[in-house]
Amino acid sequence: MKWVNNIDAYIIKSGRSRKFIAKQLGISENQFLAWRKGEYLPPVDKAILLAELLDCTVYDLFERTDEE
Repeated sequence: MKWVNNIDAYIIKSGRSRKFIAKQLGISENQFLAWRKGEYLPPVDKAILLAELLDCTVYDLFERTDEE
């Protein structure tokens, strides 16, 4: 199982800057970059807040695939 994220697509749709979103989440831009690149998954509370900021659901942001 692998997780794929759609964070960048929803950032573009939102028209908000990555810097603004990171600040609203209370995290560094580097930490936010790691989430966007799929290096780490955000904690549940931050994933929910991110979805609210991007006007979507957590399920929109992250998809599970059967790929290894």
